[in-house]
Amino acid sequence: MEGIEGRIYKSEKYCVKTGIGSRDRRVEREMEVFFLIKEITKSILSASSIKEKSKRVYEFMKGKYGECTVGIAVNDIKSQRLYDCFYYENDECLDFEDVLYAERGTSKLLKAVLTKEEGVYDLHNREKVISFVGMVPTASYFAPLLMEGEAIGAFTFQIYDRGCFSEEEIEVCRELIPFMTIALNNTIQATAIVEANKKLEWFSKYDEVTGIYNRRFFYEAFNEVYEDALISQEETYLYLLDLDNFKGVNDNFGHSAGDKALKDFAHILRDVFKGGETGRYGGDEFLCGMAGVDQEQVIALAKEVIKRVDELGIHYNDVGGRVTTSIGILKLSKQKALREYFSDLDENLYRAKKEEGNTLFIS
Repeated sequence: MEGIEGRIYKSEKYCVKTGIGSRDRRVEREMEVFFLIKEITKSILSASSIKEKSKRVYEFMKGKYGECTVGIAVNDIKSQRLYDCFYYENDECLDFEDVLYAERGTSKLLKAVLTKEEGVYDLHNREKVISFVGMVPTASYFAPLLMEGEAIGAFTFQIYDRGCFSEEEIEVCRELIPFMTIALNNTIQATAIVEANKKLEWFSKYDEVTGIYNRRFFYEAFNEVYEDALISQEETYLYLLDLDNFKGVNDNFGHSAGDKALKDFAHILRDVFKGGETGRYGGDEFLCGMAGVDQEQVIALAKEVIKRVDELGIHYNDVGGRVTTSIGILKLSKQKALREYFSDLDENLYRAKKEEGNTLFIS
């Protein structure tokens, strides 16, 4: 027998509670839902981050239906995980780690992503609780966020004070999902563009193998140091450093061994010249620049590099041949622009290399 409060409708997936009313009441309720969705979707679409989107949906659902949990996560098919899992509960963002595909048996959120199907778990079909972050819900709704047939993320809505959802709650969740999907996709795309721009900026400044400045940006960075030194009348020096017999490392032991030698050399230069600038000129040649030092200090720094490279014990053949260092050093004057010094600097390196290695030439 039907009660005054309404009826309970059951299905294989979930039960919902709905009041008995006239057609006018149903139309009125549909309009209320429409305006609710319109209100929250504007807020979701305007949020710049996934965390902020989760927070705004949470505040909306809590204000309408009481304390709850709302969560949005991003699906990364390539790394097989859900990340940026931002859950809000009790007005706080919960600390929720990435969910790996390997954990499919413990995560309803992941199940929704992998099956591309929504799931409702309530007092009529509740499964054994495996693990939860935060409070244990009495009813939970999980749904994938699908874009062109692929799950780009997932959404969950959970409650605590009732055994099952109202019809309106499920309807609102379903109405929100397309807008959350669009908003999430926009954020993912925008993030991808930002990350791509960061990579482009990095590659425009740094050498891919060693992580120090490339030649072009070394000029730019050290030119500022040089101009400041001219104003303050500080002595300024440029170094051009070369690994002797480096070609043998690549030829005899492979390019991975060669790359490691370059990385180790760059690490030494960063450490020795930490008060200046360091860059890769090209191949096995490197640039360093120092200001505010005298010739005695300059020579001491060069000798320190020679010593530390020798201690690395890099071999270029199977019979004990060791990679050494040749260094050309040039004191800069007020007569030239920075790039105009490199002919003289290269000549100083050439003079150092005419010896048997572990040699410096300064002028």
